[in-house]
Amino acid sequence: LIVIPIHHIQSIKAGKRLIVFKHTEALMLVSISDRVDGYHNEAWLRLQLEYVYSQVLFTLTDQVQSIFQRNPSYDLRSMIGPTEANSIRNLLDRFDPVDFEDGMGPSNNTRQDSNESKIALDDPTHGTGCGSFLTSGVECIHPIPSGIRENASKMLVSAVGTASGNNLFAILVVGTRLVTIVQPSNPLSQLHTSDLHLILTFVGRQPGLLTNELWFPLCLPRFDPSGFLYAYTSCLDQPTGLTIVLISPDNSTEQFESFRFAANTVRKNLGLSSIKRKVLRVFDSSSNGSASSSASTPVTGHRHFHRRMDSGDDLSGITMDSTESERKKAHFETYDDQDQEELYEKGDRKGKAARVKKRPSLLKRMSQNSYLDNLWENDSEEEKVQEPIGEAPLLTALRVALSPKQQDEMMNSYLQSASAIHFVFRCDIYVNGESAGIGVSSTGTMLTQCFGPPLSFPFTDASSKRHVWDVYQRLSLRLRLGSSSVETTMDALDMITDTQQNGHYNNDSRSSRDSPMQCLLESPPNVHSVTYLQEDNEYLFVGLNGKFFELYATLPATIAPKTGTAYCARLVRRLMGDERILFLSNPLTWGS
Repeated sequence: LIVIPIHHIQSIKAGKRLIVFKHTEALMLVSISDRVDGYHNEAWLRLQLEYVYSQVLFTLTDQVQSIFQRNPSYDLRSMIGPTEANSIRNLLDRFDPVDFEDGMGPSNNTRQDSNESKIALDDPTHGTGCGSFLTSGVECIHPIPSGIRENASKMLVSAVGTASGNNLFAILVVGTRLVTIVQPSNPLSQLHTSDLHLILTFVGRQPGLLTNELWFPLCLPRFDPSGFLYAYTSCLDQPTGLTIVLISPDNSTEQFESFRFAANTVRKNLGLSSIKRKVLRVFDSSSNGSASSSASTPVTGHRHFHRRMDSGDDLSGITMDSTESERKKAHFETYDDQDQEELYEKGDRKGKAARVKKRPSLLKRMSQNSYLDNLWENDSEEEKVQEPIGEAPLLTALRVALSPKQQDEMMNSYLQSASAIHFVFRCDIYVNGESAGIGVSSTGTMLTQCFGPPLSFPFTDASSKRHVWDVYQRLSLRLRLGSSSVETTMDALDMITDTQQNGHYNNDSRSSRDSPMQCLLESPPNVHSVTYLQEDNEYLFVGLNGKFFELYATLPATIAPKTGTAYCARLVRRLMGDERILFLSNPLTWGS
C-alpha cells in the first residue's frame, strides 16, 4: 500500500467524472466535471480553478492564506457574501459557452440575480466569454474608428491625470467589453489580462451601476496579491451602458472626490449633463479615510455591496469561534450630485461651449470600411441610427457598434471571406504610448485582445457548442506544446511553476506562481505553426499562429486542410488590416 499525500494528487478520473485539484499554500480548490460523452479537458478545468482562486483574492487578498495556516478549520463562507458568490458564479458562467451564450438563469434573455435585478445577456456588450479565456485576450467594443477611440483615451488622460496624480488605471467599458484603458508607463505596473478579466466581469455584472456610483476595494492578484486598490465606477451613459472605472492605491476622501470630479468632466466632455444620483461608499467603523492599499488585512463581516478589510484588525484573533469582526458595522455615506455641483463647475466652464459644437458625422468617418458600405441604405426609418445634435462621436460610435444588424453583417462578412463557420482571433498589441499596433516592437508589455462571433447555426445544442471549444483548446495546446495530452500539459505547468519559484519568469513570479495555466496561455507560441483536426464528414478545425496573432477556425469538412489553411491566412490578413477599428490599437499610458 502506497500512501500519496493529498497535495501530490492533481486529478482523479472515475468513470465519466473527472476531479481536478488546485493546491495553494493553505487552500485547496476542487473542480468536478461530469460529461455525458466522457471527454474532459483537464487543462480547461485547471484554468477555471486558477480564475476562481484569483476571484477569491480579488475579494480577500492572499492574506486569507494566513488565516487558514493559523486555523485550518476556519469557514471561508463567513468571509464570502452573496456579492462575492455571484462574482464567482458570473466568472464561471463565462467559461461555459452554453450558459453564457444562451443566457443564464430562468430565461434565455435575462439572468435573475439575488437582488432581483435583471441583466440582459443577448446583446453585444457581454462578449463571447470562452474566446477571452482561450486566447487570454480582452474583447473590445467594435467597430470603432481609431481616431474616436484614441480621443477617448486622451480624454481620460486629460480629465483623470489633471484631477489627481495618484492614479493607476482609467478604463472605459461597456458590459464586459473594453472601450479603452490608460495605464502607468512602467511595464511592471501594467495590468495582466487575467486581472483585467476580473475587473470587467465584476463591473460588467453589477446592475447597481446604472443607478449608483460605487467606491469599493479590490485586489488584483497579478498586480499585487497582498493588498487592496480602490475603484470608483459610474455609468456615464445608460442607453449605451458606457461606464468609467478609475483605480488608485489611495483610499482617502480626497481621492474619491477627485475621481468623482474626473468622471463628471468626462461626462461633460461627452455632451452629457450631470446626473443626480446616489453614491454608495463603504466604510468600516474604524476607518479614518486614509490609504491602505498594500497593508490591508482581511477580516470577516458582510457589506451591502462589497467587503472592505480593515488593516487594524489582529489576524491572530480570527478563529472559528470569533465573531468580533463579524459584528463590525458598515456605514454607508450617501452623496448627492447637487451638493457637489459647484466643485465640478470650477475650472470646467470652457467645456460647455465645446459640448454644443457640432461634430463630424460618424457615418462619414466609417464609410471607408468595406463591410460598412451601404449598411443603412435598406433600413427603414425606424431602424436607422440617428445622430443627435451635439452628441459626442464616441457615443454615436457605440450606438452603431452595439446595433445587432451591424454586428451580424460585420461578422458574416469576415466568415464569408474564409468560408468559415466560426472563428476566434487573438492579437498582441504593445502598450507604449505610441501608434504602434500589431507587430510593432516595443519594450513595454502587451495588451492582448480577441475578436470573434458567437457560436450559431449549426452549433445549436449544448454538446456541439462545448465540442467546438474543446477542440479549440486542444489546438491551442498543440501550438504551444506540440501535444494536447495531459502528461505534456502537466510537465509544462510544472516547468512554469518551478521557474516562477526560482524568480525567473517575467518579473512577477510571486503573483504568478499560482496561475501557471494562465501564464501558458498568455505566452504566444514561439514559432509560426499550423495545426488542424478533421472530423469525418463534419468539420475542419484549424489553428494558426504567427508572432503577434493566433486564429482558431471551424470550416466545413468538404474543404481540404491545405485549402482551409490558406482561407484562414486570408482571414488573418483581413483582420490585421482592420486592426485599427476592431481593437484598441494604441493603448496609452499616463503622460502620453
